[in-house]
Amino acid sequence: MLDTLRRRNHVLPSIVLVLGVLFSRFTADINGALSVCILVFTFFFTYLEIVTELSFRAPRKRKPPLNDPNWVKIEHDVKGGIMVSHHFMQDTSSPTVFICHGWTSGSQRMVGRAQLFIELGYHVILIDLPGHGESQSITKWTAEQSSTMIIDTLNQLHSSHAKLFNSDLLVFGHSMGGFISLRLSNRRNELNMHSQLSGWIVESPMTGYSEIFDETCDLLRIPPLLRPVILQKTMRQFNALNVRTKDLNSLSDVDAPDWGEFSEPTLLIQANPDERLGSSHYLRLQRVMDAKSQRLLTSVLMDDLAHSGAAVHPRRDEVIRQWIQSEY
Repeated sequence: MLDTLRRRNHVLPSIVLVLGVLFSRFTADINGALSVCILVFTFFFTYLEIVTELSFRAPRKRKPPLNDPNWVKIEHDVKGGIMVSHHFMQDTSSPTVFICHGWTSGSQRMVGRAQLFIELGYHVILIDLPGHGESQSITKWTAEQSSTMIIDTLNQLHSSHAKLFNSDLLVFGHSMGGFISLRLSNRRNELNMHSQLSGWIVESPMTGYSEIFDETCDLLRIPPLLRPVILQKTMRQFNALNVRTKDLNSLSDVDAPDWGEFSEPTLLIQANPDERLGSSHYLRLQRVMDAKSQRLLTSVLMDDLAHSGAAVHPRRDEVIRQWIQSEY
């Protein structure tokens, strides 16, 4: 019952507030001091529920949809809502790249990155994350549920458009898309085409939630003393929302390598400096990949690349082109 309430917006804060106020009024005539204490605790616990809920907020604004006759649009009915994909299919049997956009972005912003792969003869798949582009919003946004819906969407495409998966599958994730990519690697056995995964490209990727949690707490001005309480409540809501996957027990569960790690050749393209995520995410992925016995990581720092707004970037494209030629 409690997990059901955690999956819905505004329900727990409202229940705590209403019950607390009613109980406070009921005790007011019996013991005024007790009534005041109850009211104070009511507002305190309502505050805890509200700030916890804010950790699952979706983007408020969406980027414009991708409207281009060269791209085939499909609406997928997956558990959790409607997901929208776009694909560009070559005339011949070709490898495929799935490009995953970042937070507040959308498929339309990935077309510039996709152009290089089209020129190289790749099939290209773009998918709007939940609450982005034309995909349906979800009640509470988590990268885990988004990963689940991406997996379901790719599996539907595998069934309906088998030609898209006749050869190798390369995954390209930007920012939050890099975080999703790590999770896809972790949950690869759920992908019908998992045996075709051949490599990964991540651009200025998010590689852990620890920094985002601290950033959110700073933004909401949550006192350090309360942060462990908020974290526990956040993990309970996360687990209630993601019943198909293993429960979280600590922040390390949502940081690489526990969240995910790459087992195929990987190209890391990093904005330097990264004005949005800083250096910690980049350094974490470096440590995780360096710990492997195989030399799978190619890392490139780019002083002329910004975290956002680089839909078209010739030097990034040249780095990708050279890496593909050397690896494939």
